Amino acid sequence: MSGTFKTISFDDGTYAVVSIDADDQKKMEVVATFFDVERARDYASKESGKPSRSPVRAEARAEPRRSAAHQADVSPESAAASDLSERQASVLKALRNRMNEKHEVEMRAASLAGAAKIPLGSLHSVLQSLEKKNFIKTARTGSAKAPAIYEVLEN
Repeated sequence: MSGTFKTISFDDGTYAVVSIDADDQKKMEVVATFFDVERARDYASKESGKPSRSPVRAEARAEPRRSAAHQADVSPESAAASDLSERQASVLKALRNRMNEKHEVEMRAASLAGAAKIPLGSLHSVLQSLEKKNFIKTARTGSAKAPAIYEVLEN
């Protein structure tokens, strides 16, 4: 789908960049989601081929993605922990805070996304990457009737 890119907001406080079809203005496709409206606008401008209106955001993008607060959340003895993105570290911290004595967490996706303060649409890929990096293991996938069970692995 080609057309113009616009920023829209959702009730949950997240923002999306959508591509609106030039032939049918009622047809749109979500291409990215963000927590920050400025990042969403910058992305829409970049995709539309327009120069970014926010030089401050361009400087912020040049800085490392992980903040000192997020790095402190992950144990320093784990060499693999330095490979975590902010979202991965946030989800891992939320899981560790809620795990039982068997290192298991039973939780619905929306609750986990809220606890980790990430968009629900990003949660699946973050969980997959944590599983690939051997930080977690999905013991049971969630459904409409039952929450998922995640096992937090020792690293």
